[in-house]
Amino acid sequence: MNNDSNTMILNEQWVQLIEYCSYKCNYSDSITKDIGIEKLCQATDINFGDKDKNHNEWILSNNNRKEYLIVSFQTPVFINEIHIYESLNPGSIVQLDIFECQRTKFYLDKWWTMWQQKSRTDKKILSHNIFKPILRRYRFQSNTIRITLDPRYTDQIGIQAIKLIGSNIFDINLYHITLPQAMMNLYEQILNNTKLDVQFLIDNKIINVHRNILCCRCLYFRTLLLNDFNEKYQIKPIELTDIDYETFIELLFFIYNGTYHKNITYDMAIQCMHYSNKINFLIGKNAALEKICYYLCLDHNLILPMYCSIKQFSSEFDLLLDYIYELCSQYMNEICQQKEFSELDKDLLIDLIYQSTQRREIREKEKKIIK
Repeated sequence: MNNDSNTMILNEQWVQLIEYCSYKCNYSDSITKDIGIEKLCQATDINFGDKDKNHNEWILSNNNRKEYLIVSFQTPVFINEIHIYESLNPGSIVQLDIFECQRTKFYLDKWWTMWQQKSRTDKKILSHNIFKPILRRYRFQSNTIRITLDPRYTDQIGIQAIKLIGSNIFDINLYHITLPQAMMNLYEQILNNTKLDVQFLIDNKIINVHRNILCCRCLYFRTLLLNDFNEKYQIKPIELTDIDYETFIELLFFIYNGTYHKNITYDMAIQCMHYSNKINFLIGKNAALEKICYYLCLDHNLILPMYCSIKQFSSEFDLLLDYIYELCSQYMNEICQQKEFSELDKDLLIDLIYQSTQRREIREKEKKIIK
């Protein structure tokens, strides 16, 4: 690796040497190699998690004290990630440190903490786990880390391999996250059923959401969650009976991300349009209208059923109706051959022909003016 290069080079490494292990050692400042954990040297994640394979992982038995393991890798790098493959009773790692080798007489070699467990969790992980915490990063290169283990809560722990991921240049944007990425992460908390500060009940399913996001993005939810006493203090989940579960999840996707899914179906777009219109959520309604127009342009067989549907709503969907008139003005020869065209109510038939013809005439006049 060329450390002087202006090109960032990522480097993935597995343990090269076991520099020290406190397990079965008498002095914490001693350097002991090859005392049973040499299995970690050059060990990788091959067959990790496969119960049918016989692993050669390092097993640490309980001796009622914290243990320290120091490992080194071939190439010093700016450390970005550490992956520890816990193959037996995961959850005993309590601290990760990085070693800085000072080369001047004014400074001593020093350990710096990259990650430390704040409190022990009661969550039990029964099988294997890849431990990869978000690290505090330092602006110096190193190839040596210290792992602190606390095996006192279980009989044995097992580690199959340790991987170091780093680069030759310090990446200041490594953990930089854009606003769209942050909002998507928050939306995924809904899908993962993370316990949040507001709960809705729809189709007998609980949906957890973020109160602040809904209140900022939609006046309807702001009024619902802040003005009504019961909803404000969340005595019980708020039951919505005028929307189905799938439509609400799609609407939440729009609220969090400012757009609907790219592959949203035609029927789902219609559902979102109607519900957004019902709660006066204008931007959600207009975005759904765009999706519907896209499908109408692709499939002209959808035009007449949609036309009949929206004509039932006074002026609430004038933008969509105007687009339908425009499509009919361009493809009237095709549309008039459809079965639904002959079955149109007389008033609807006259309206459709009149509006379409008028737009076609206006378009032809504009062409003549341009010429």
